[in-house]
Amino acid sequence: MIKVAICDDNSEDLSSAKGIFTSVFDKLGIDNVLQLFTSAEEMLADKQDIDLAILDIEINDENGIDLGRHLKSIYPQIKIIYITSFEQYCMQAINEIHAFSFLCKPLNLDKVIEQMRDLIPEIEGLKDSIEKTFYKVTNDHGREYPVLKININDIIYFEYIKSKRKISIVLKDAVYEYSYVMGKLIDELADDGFAVNCRGCLVNLRHIVKLRGYEVHMDNGRVLPLSQKRVVGFKQIMNDYIHHIV
Repeated sequence: MIKVAICDDNSEDLSSAKGIFTSVFDKLGIDNVLQLFTSAEEMLADKQDIDLAILDIEINDENGIDLGRHLKSIYPQIKIIYITSFEQYCMQAINEIHAFSFLCKPLNLDKVIEQMRDLIPEIEGLKDSIEKTFYKVTNDHGREYPVLKININDIIYFEYIKSKRKISIVLKDAVYEYSYVMGKLIDELADDGFAVNCRGCLVNLRHIVKLRGYEVHMDNGRVLPLSQKRVVGFKQIMNDYIHHIV
């Protein structure tokens, strides 16, 4: 399932884009959820995940490039396509926001199909399930699982609970605990988009909304500490991660 959002303040252009992309997804057999927005404010207020954003360069008095930059900070893995009548902005969008591509108005069905054939495998590759197996796990209701497999993309962060000598596995809708060595877990997930923000805490970079001072804001609403000695290194890890996935 690909989650797609189109933003254009022109109702006719928005309706046209909806029709063309719906036809393309049908022709390519792509299962999708399509959302429509008429302003950057409306789009940013929506809290649902987005895999692909299709943005007009000029949205009312707002800059579509700035919207793309904001979306990248919220959803590091998002792919962006700009639709525009102003080709002079296109290289700026590609260079600054790492936009996947741009399409000129009026949209051409064959060109959109060509772009989607190149783009969809990248999105699906990012969404591939990578499961990790955990043993002797207890959920937040006390239920015990001898073996539990969790998609690592769904894990927001791990936290060592010193009083219990256990590690907490925090997801959006559940929390689990199990006994393990934190250092070993950190090594196991070093290449899977996780990083240590402070002692005893390992965060999933996919779920970071923003960094502010010595705080790491996660997409489940939690604000985790960022230790002073890790600030520079952590920001570098985050930047490297973002550039790797775009």
